[in-house]
Amino acid sequence: MRIYIDDEPLAFELKETLAFSEIMAKLTAWAESQKLFIIDYRIAAKPEFAAKEDLNSDEIDVINLQLGDQTDLVESNLRELIDYTDRVGMHVANTIQAGAALGTQEAADLKTGGVFIAESVETLSKYLPAENAAQLTNAIAVFNTQNDLIEKINALAIIQNQLKLWLRHTEFSRVTKDEAAQRLVEFRARHEDLQQELEKIAAKLTQGKEQEALQILESVSQVLVDAVVLMRIAEDAKVSSGQKFVELLGQLTAAIDARDLVTAADIVDFDLRDLLKEVA
Repeated sequence: MRIYIDDEPLAFELKETLAFSEIMAKLTAWAESQKLFIIDYRIAAKPEFAAKEDLNSDEIDVINLQLGDQTDLVESNLRELIDYTDRVGMHVANTIQAGAALGTQEAADLKTGGVFIAESVETLSKYLPAENAAQLTNAIAVFNTQNDLIEKINALAIIQNQLKLWLRHTEFSRVTKDEAAQRLVEFRARHEDLQQELEKIAAKLTQGKEQEALQILESVSQVLVDAVVLMRIAEDAKVSSGQKFVELLGQLTAAIDARDLVTAADIVDFDLRDLLKEVA
């Protein structure tokens, strides 16, 4: 068995046959001794064991490891959790739009998923402060206890909003105060273009063109969340106003998920556009 880190071989010897979980436990302990974490890994079995699922050290040909520091680990976990909640949200939204109910197995899977989300958020909260800890805790409780799918998806929107903001904070953790201030200058120079994009989104929501609106909204909301994070790093004078973007985007996501397009259009056309003027 060979072990590589970024294509470089690792001098790591095993003198006994171990199950894969035992191998990973040893590799994790070694990484921690180097003040590193295993971010991801890929394994390849020896040809004669290619169809086998549970591999041991005698049956593995290569293990490729991706290592990183604590920030890299948090970012990786955030990306995985955001992807998972996106898939959960899409499934629940499709069920609502079809006017259907969750099947027995679907309900059980959603319950298991809710526990996973709660445990993951609790772990992440040890490293990242929540915008509104009470609101986040309540959203997780609603998602895990309420049977009404609209309530569940509204709660999930709040959770996702926090996860995405945490991700941007993590990605921007190495941005300096001066760099953030310069990027805010560039953000404010786009004020008129962003206003026009918001106007387009509101119009398409009003016309019932939800998918077209979402395509534009995805890029615009990312710009707004980035601006919030940059304002905090730069200690910008308008940071308190900018932070309102987070709350409004959460309300917007919930309205769209619930297919309340009238409310969604109003949030975009009035609240978001007015707030954009305020921070420009």
